[in-house]
Amino acid sequence: MRERAREVKRRGFRYQKWFLAYGPGSGAEGLARNIELVGILREAAGEDTELMFDAYMGWDLNYAIAWAKQVERWRPHWIEECFPPDKMESFVELRRRTSIPVASGEHIYGRWEAHRYLGARALDVIQCDPEWCGGVSELVKICALASVYDVRVVPHGHALHAALHVVASQSPMTCPLVEYLLIKMEYWHHFERRPPVLEGSRIRLPESPGFGIELDPAKIRRQSLARWS
Repeated sequence: MRERAREVKRRGFRYQKWFLAYGPGSGAEGLARNIELVGILREAAGEDTELMFDAYMGWDLNYAIAWAKQVERWRPHWIEECFPPDKMESFVELRRRTSIPVASGEHIYGRWEAHRYLGARALDVIQCDPEWCGGVSELVKICALASVYDVRVVPHGHALHAALHVVASQSPMTCPLVEYLLIKMEYWHHFERRPPVLEGSRIRLPESPGFGIELDPAKIRRQSLARWS
């Protein structure tokens, strides 16, 4: 973990997100490991790296509060998806009980559902995915709602094209980041003629029409039209 954190920092990334492997079912030992991870990464990455953590909906409120109390000293940039999306009250209570920003939203669909979370003051960061929440138009509307509540929008990193365009259209106060999954994105855009390319930790915006997606014939062995009867 130490070497990986340092490697990512050397590549120019000022933000790193790590997944927490343990939950309430792993008992006190698992909680201790989740706490230890944060300390190890802070030491390895230094004070000038922002560290985010994802619990992928695997915790309950008591567990999240216990973890947060122990790791606040290392200043996590956020804790993501502690709970399933139907437990909005748990997000509200966690945000009330910790100084760590609370993030969630890849499974929030549409501006009406986003508005319920925003109105309840449940989140510091909302992470709606443009391919899941209703498209670019819907995510732009969610950004407008989020700006009213001073909540940041960092779109879920399922893919890049739509998120890049939305983030570039917004104030950095509302959309400060694009999520880039280091391992997945190495192959995710393989068949494109001009895939998004990192320049350090930044991505140059495409200049071609639309999202700029064009398949590369040299990388395609065979194409056929699928028909359903």
